[in-house]
Amino acid sequence: MANYLSILIFAFIGGSGRYLIGQALPVSAGFPWATVIVNLLGCLVLAWLSHAKRVTAHWPNAVAEGLGIGGIGAFTTFSTFSVDTVRLITQHQWGLVGGYLGVTLVGGVLCSALGVWSARKWATFPVVEK
Repeated sequence: MANYLSILIFAFIGGSGRYLIGQALPVSAGFPWATVIVNLLGCLVLAWLSHAKRVTAHWPNAVAEGLGIGGIGAFTTFSTFSVDTVRLITQHQWGLVGGYLGVTLVGGVLCSALGVWSARKWATFPVVEK
């Protein structure tokens, strides 16, 4: 039950964060910066969480699952990425389509790699035991 509640709470936080970024950077006919930002940040954080086991192993399971599944799951958005891409295609914004796909896909892989690298660096520091 604690895992479900944690996922729900973190999903509220993650979804609210995505909403606020979307409000700060609204999409018009131009480049969907809000979606790019949330997805790249999500790649970085989820990769870090997935590889920082030395750190996250000391967290309650409900917190680790809540943050990863609920928080990052609600913060990132593949569906909006897809809809934004189709919108740019229907508007014949071919340069923006290519840029959006490139920045999102290549940037996502690079942010994930950075998350893995930083987690491995972080894991070299000693964890204080209680």
